[in-house]
This record gives sequence, structure tokens and C-alpha cells, in this order.
Amino acid sequence: MLDNDSNKSVKVKDFFKRNVIINELEDILNLKPDTLIGIDKVSSDTLGDYNIKNVGDLAKVSLENLPDVKEVPSSILIKWVKIAQVVVKAIKEQLKSHKKLLMIGLDNGGKTSILAVLQDRFSIIKSLLPTRGVKRERLDFFGYPIISWDLGGQVQYREKLYFNRPELFFTEADLLLYVIDTQDVDRFPESANYYRQVLKALKDLNEFPPTLVVLSKSDQDYRSSVEWQNNIKVIKNKFNQVTTEYENFSVSYADTTIYQKETIMQMFSEALKKVSDTSEIIENILEDFSHTIEAKSASLISMDGLIFGNYNDSDTDEALLNNTALIMQTLSNFHNSIGLIRETSMTLNFPMNGFTIQGEKLFNYSELQIPVYLWILSENPEMMYEKLDYFREQILPLINMFL
Repeated sequence: MLDNDSNKSVKVKDFFKRNVIINELEDILNLKPDTLIGIDKVSSDTLGDYNIKNVGDLAKVSLENLPDVKEVPSSILIKWVKIAQVVVKAIKEQLKSHKKLLMIGLDNGGKTSILAVLQDRFSIIKSLLPTRGVKRERLDFFGYPIISWDLGGQVQYREKLYFNRPELFFTEADLLLYVIDTQDVDRFPESANYYRQVLKALKDLNEFPPTLVVLSKSDQDYRSSVEWQNNIKVIKNKFNQVTTEYENFSVSYADTTIYQKETIMQMFSEALKKVSDTSEIIENILEDFSHTIEAKSASLISMDGLIFGNYNDSDTDEALLNNTALIMQTLSNFHNSIGLIRETSMTLNFPMNGFTIQGEKLFNYSELQIPVYLWILSENPEMMYEKLDYFREQILPLINMFL
């Protein structure tokens, strides 16, 4: 992540010696002073004698009340302190740009598996053990920095850790994903009660993040069963009742299965739209554009699977368009991986059904230069070309400000 922050006003890594490995921004505060360029080990050890043991300590030194450090002239010490302060300030600014995602639910609910699929780490799913305590990761999803807090759902962590010190885990959350195993009927009451505890802790902290209940393990064959449909009704009834007990919370639902990555991509896209400042504007523009070109459905989707926004005449049209687009983009990524030039247009005709699904590349976004495609479901797809340039000009600045 640090290597890709070329657009930041301060590149944190440039202040450190080349052999210093930085994995997490927060780790920097605990690095010894001699990891900074210009500070030798002897001087660093000397600073330690004055309780200046790391970069964080060095940044806290008062320039008006400098300690009398032997063998380190005050002018040099002032320079080191100022450098540390610049580094700490840059870290705080970069952390503010990250979105904090809380992923919560009972043990064995599927939280860690969902994160594994999002990172294309399919091979580790079968060997995943229950998350113990808190697993905190900084992830780059869809070119955006996300801090994921996967809170293990075992009862001992819930009772003895999270709710004893809620301020350590629940503050400044931008988004809450609450994961429930749709197949584990016996634990529905327990999961609803845990959800209630989480909302209470958030309310007590005056935190009201957008909430998405993830209906995990909604596998394709299971979804078609009466049992699944009944389970979903039970879950929604319980969770809606809990949500109404607390003001300022609203909840929506998304079903997922790790066996269909597109369901997880759509769920996460829906979650990110909840914290985007421009998502509503993007969808308004898509709606106007769809009406103008007489499309039944339209979606804006990045090549890595982020759905920035969509408009549709019906839920069926939305599902048909988004699932088809995600599958076609997966094929495009495969073709590109074996050396083929990525096509700027993709078309799938349904002559017996009287419509076409069409994808047109608009532009690339983020430092990763990820292609973004406009997808439409229409009986007359050629109508979009007259308005496509104008649509592109409207959308591009909003995409760059999505998060």
C-alpha cells in the first residue's frame, strides 16, 4: 500500500532506510528512531535512555523543552523531531483516507471466507480456522484502501473482549457488515441477540454506521429450496425487529455464497455504495441515461468487479445484467491474462428473447488503471452511442471521488 501512495503529499516510506520493511502504517510508530534516515544506532540507543524508544515517542518531544541528550546537538535533535512529526502527521492523514469496515457475526458464519474470496485467496478457504479475537487487515479492494476488522464470533471474545472495551473496536466505523449463516437455523436467536449487543455498543458510543446483513452460505442449490426461503423470512423478521429497537440505524440485506464470487462482489459493491459520497449522483445519472436511450437496465462496473451504480426497470433485469456483466468481465480478464488485447466492446445477443446485453469501456480509474465499463440491457443498444461521450464526461469525476 505504501508503495502505491504516489499521489500523497508525503511518501512515508521515503523517510526510512531502504532495509526497513513497512507492512502496516501503524507499525511505523513503534519502529526505533534509527530506522529513520540520518539517525545512527548509537544515537538511537542514547535516545532510548531518555524514554524516546520509537518514532512515536520522538514525534512527541517538545521543541520548546528539548531533553539534554548527550552527544546529540540540539540542532540535530530538533531536525529529527521535526522529521518524526512530519511522518506521524502523514500517517494520520493516510489512515483517515481509509474506510473502516467492521465484519461481525457468530463463529463459523463465513466472515473470513468472504474476505478470502474478495482477495482471490480461494485455496485457503478449506483450511481456515475460526478467527480468534480480532483480525485486522489493511486491504486494497477495487483500488480503494479498506481497513477490515474481522471480529471473531466465539462467545468468549464477545463477552470478555468486545463489549468490555467497545471503544477499542467499534469507534469510527464507516460500515458494519453483519454476517449470518443462513443454514444454521439453531443459532438464529443467538445471532440476533449478538446483533442487538453490537447495535447497543455502537449507540452507546454515538456511532451509527450503515449496516448490511450478509446472508452467508446462500449456495445456489440451497437458494432454490423452500427451507432457504423460510429461513430468510425468519432472519429478516428477527433482525428488522432488533433494528427498530435502536434509532438512527437502518439495515439492508445481501445474500452470498463463496461458490459464486459475483455474489460477494455485488454484496461488497452495495456496501461501498453506502459510504460513497457520489453513489446517489452516479445512479441518478444512470437513470437519466437509461431513459434517454430506452434501456431496461444499466450498470457501471469496474473490471475488478466493483459496481459503482445501477438503474433497472425490475430486480430481474438488474440480476440478469449484473451477473452477465461480471461473468463476461471474468472471461475478459482471462483472455487478457493469456496475452489477448482487451476488447473495448462486449456484446451478448438474446435474439429469441428480443434484447442485447452490451458493455462499453469508458475509462480507467485509480492508480491501478482499472478499466470501467458501462453495461446496458436494451432492445436497441445502438441508441447509446450518440450519448456515450456526454455520459462519460459526467461520470468520470464522480468515479474519481467515489470513496
